[in-house]
Amino acid sequence: MSLLKIKRNKKGVSSIISTLLITSIMVTSLALTYAYIIPTMNRGNMNATIATSALFLVKMDGAVQTMFYDGVGSSRSFEVDAFSGNLEFISYGINFRAFIDGSLYLPIPGLEYGVAKLTIPGDTAIMPHNSKDYIKGSPYYSPVVTTGDETGDPGTITLERPTSDLYLMELWYRLVLLVKDTGVGGTIDVTLVAVEINAAESVRGLHSGTYNMKLNKTAIIVNPTIHGFNANGDPITTSGDDFYLTVNKGSGPIIVYSSSGSRTRVSFSLIIYSFDIITTKLD
Repeated sequence: MSLLKIKRNKKGVSSIISTLLITSIMVTSLALTYAYIIPTMNRGNMNATIATSALFLVKMDGAVQTMFYDGVGSSRSFEVDAFSGNLEFISYGINFRAFIDGSLYLPIPGLEYGVAKLTIPGDTAIMPHNSKDYIKGSPYYSPVVTTGDETGDPGTITLERPTSDLYLMELWYRLVLLVKDTGVGGTIDVTLVAVEINAAESVRGLHSGTYNMKLNKTAIIVNPTIHGFNANGDPITTSGDDFYLTVNKGSGPIIVYSSSGSRTRVSFSLIIYSFDIITTKLD
């Protein structure tokens, strides 16, 4: 074989090796893109969506709570920052009961609490399936805020991944329980405060435009007849021994307040804050 042929053969081999190297680099780059870069980008996008939605619910919670001590007719307006999913407002029932002398004396089975719910589609795993995180609040908190509660904040925001392709965020309010107990032989005055959220319709497809939300405080209802109070709106009163209160959200009754010994008067009142929500599409 001549030297010229040997050189030509080496050039051909070099071209093949170069082609193979370039091809392997391209395949490796594509594999890295699909294995690492794209999933990382998807997780970043989902984290941004969840963070923005959480900030929106925090802002909504702040607006509601600043209106607790406002009069009827007060309002707040702000932009809906959440840019993905659906926004709806629903109500859940909660059973509240008062016992004295070992017997039930005041049931309030029809009490409701409002929930603002964001349903966000997404199959990117940023949290385990069938798990729940508390953005605000804690799973260990009582369903009511009592005078002895250290947080004193009824607002709760949760993030849940019930299925592999869906995330749920909810804002809801614990009941507020105010108790004045003067001790054995004295009196107990109880006031329960509940927050109701009402909306005419839900918002489907937050990504389709820009929305504005208006909160209106439409009513402050004191001792409504629908929950067993008389037409004058007076508190329900009794007397006796060993008074306690329970709340049941569906997982069984939880004692949220108890006292031992006799009381000459036990007085109970209920206040309901009612908020209407109007959502308007701006573009």
